[in-house]
Amino acid sequence: MRMGKLEKKFVNSKRQAEKNIKIAERLFGEIDPSNVRRVLEVGCGVGMFTSYLAKKYKWDVTGIDLDPEQIKRAKSDHVENEHLRFFEADATELAFEKGEFDMVLSFDVLHHIRCWDRAIAEIGRVLRPKGFYILNDLVFSRLAARISRDLLRNYMGVYAADDIINCLTRNNLKIVHHEERPEVMTLILKYHSLVSQKI
Repeated sequence: MRMGKLEKKFVNSKRQAEKNIKIAERLFGEIDPSNVRRVLEVGCGVGMFTSYLAKKYKWDVTGIDLDPEQIKRAKSDHVENEHLRFFEADATELAFEKGEFDMVLSFDVLHHIRCWDRAIAEIGRVLRPKGFYILNDLVFSRLAARISRDLLRNYMGVYAADDIINCLTRNNLKIVHHEERPEVMTLILKYHSLVSQKI
């Protein structure tokens, strides 16, 4: 699902990047990042979070996004960093080798992907054994997911927390850490952060 101008402005804001950085730094405390060298960010937008990871950790970071305008801007805004590369790509059909990445991150993007389960399968494929997948996204309550599936099926990914956990498990991704944050409409949507490791 492509975003409108207002949503693009919001997700590509400095404030949103700072929020993602704060969450990521906290979640990195749940893993051993010493073996991380190659990182993929799914849904990188204009690359602010991607650039931060490459600069701070000296990781080789690849950012992908479905929107060609955002990738074009990411490439022009972050040309100075040799540890960065950006590609226009569909998360459900990644053109990377099996086991190419040590860590994959997706922040606030999975709910934009109608076939989110295919995206998780692809993430599992490109992640090396013992690599980490860190996910932070909006998750429907079980009741809201049941009601919304038919209404929003062609618009966005609709899933409850157990749907995500089951999909991760099916794709050999073991949950290492899971937290829920009621930052939005608590009865309908909550933010969930999950850290999983490829087995």
